[in-house]
Amino acid sequence: MRSAVRSSRQRQLGTRRALVVFLASLVFLLVVVGLAASACSIEIGSATTTTAPSSVTTSPPATTGGPGTTGTGRSTTTLAPLEGAVSPAQAVAQRLGPSVVNIGVSGSYTTPFGRQPYSAEGSGVIYSADGLIITNNHVVTDGYGDPVQNIEVTLATGEKLQATIVGRDPLTDLAVIRVRPNGELPVATFFDGMPEVGEYAVAIGSPLGFENSVTLGIVSGLARSIEGVPGAEGVALTNLIQTDAPISPGNSGGALANARGQVIGINVAYLPPAQTGAVNIGFAIPSVVATKVAEQIVTTGKATHAYLGIGTQTVTSDLQRQFGLSRSSGVLVAEVTPNGPAAKAGMRQGDIILSIDGKTILESADVLIAIRDRSPGEVVEVTVDREGQTVTLRVTLEERPSGL
Repeated sequence: MRSAVRSSRQRQLGTRRALVVFLASLVFLLVVVGLAASACSIEIGSATTTTAPSSVTTSPPATTGGPGTTGTGRSTTTLAPLEGAVSPAQAVAQRLGPSVVNIGVSGSYTTPFGRQPYSAEGSGVIYSADGLIITNNHVVTDGYGDPVQNIEVTLATGEKLQATIVGRDPLTDLAVIRVRPNGELPVATFFDGMPEVGEYAVAIGSPLGFENSVTLGIVSGLARSIEGVPGAEGVALTNLIQTDAPISPGNSGGALANARGQVIGINVAYLPPAQTGAVNIGFAIPSVVATKVAEQIVTTGKATHAYLGIGTQTVTSDLQRQFGLSRSSGVLVAEVTPNGPAAKAGMRQGDIILSIDGKTILESADVLIAIRDRSPGEVVEVTVDREGQTVTLRVTLEERPSGL
């Protein structure tokens, strides 16, 4: 019996020793594998890694050129090879940083207490080699929306140049300014489409005067609308890109880029954490909008926008009860401009807009989005609810009058 017990204990001891040896070997193996994995590197741009036998072909590097140079391919493709780049933000900073400038403005404006000095800083993106720069309208206007008197641009090299305003567009909060460089400037490449939610987003600008600052985040959302941007009070900015890449005062007019170093947007605003409790919610004007407006400004001195000629209010259940409306959703036509496009098509005060060209309209911003990319002279089909009856109107858009 004792012999059997002793034999059993010996077997258990042997089993425990074997288990200890096995676990020690396993730990050693995991350490070796971990060290090997940590030694693997990813080359930004070539999209090849030492951990896989296959490789991914990348698109050619972004190029520079004349006004509105656009990139090709999907914005999510990895950046073309850059020597020593170890992260998307670093790669983008190397490629795009030289094309982002600091803008300092100064002047004075009239108040009931006399002339008051004014100064501010923002950012801009080089649009052409001969000195055109895209920025925000609110960067080059004072607190009353008037153009500032003095604009100084600081290039990434540290060179300072005086600038003049080529044109401004308060409706999109965009402006184009011009400098007279001593040589060709490095032109940014603008992506010719919309980014995708979740892809990398890199913001480059001069927050609080810290030139060429770089922050990294992602595209958090698309088709956002905001109001109350300084210099564009009362104007709803629509179809914006939302990002969590930190944006601060001074970033306005700077670049929001994808992982290839292409500009996907012009930074325009952020939600202050102290007022909203939200952290890292910023917005950018899509590059396709920025380049279109910039080209119009350069060509004609102004941007042209389509005009429907109505005042609207989003329908709510409270509004329905208050005015006895036939629907609890849609957009109420609160005002029709006499002899305007909508009036000519037969639209009436009290109509509820349900869709424009088949796209459902749920709030007033949807109306702006539906026509903002259209041109004067184009025809849109507007479906409305008129006292319970569905009516479709064909409206010929006109050019938005100046001052509206």
